[in-house]
Amino acid sequence: MSVDGVWSSEIAGAYGWEHIGVVFLKKGRLLGGGAHHYAQGRYKQKKDGTIVLKAKVRQFGKKRPLFGQQEEVLTLEARLKRHGNKMEGEAFVPGMEGPGILLRYKKRGKLPK
Repeated sequence: MSVDGVWSSEIAGAYGWEHIGVVFLKKGRLLGGGAHHYAQGRYKQKKDGTIVLKAKVRQFGKKRPLFGQQEEVLTLEARLKRHGNKMEGEAFVPGMEGPGILLRYKKRGKLPK
């Protein structure tokens, strides 16, 4: 089942799930953004069903500390499992020790052909 489409993105915060933006997935490409960031990257679906996202996230305006850093540009990777119209997993900085951030996506629509 293809993951192409429009997805809302959320991260687990101190007070529950926080909506952070929208992601557009199409033919291996990822584009997205929110009020204080945008992301560009790639994704692939592995044979075991795991979806692997790799993206550069550029923050602007109010920068959020992520993974102990308050950088303008972060390289992130996420590993997700799909359950119907939801994907859940963890995002992390490749090569960095420590816990990741819980992440989930909810499918909101299809992309035009």
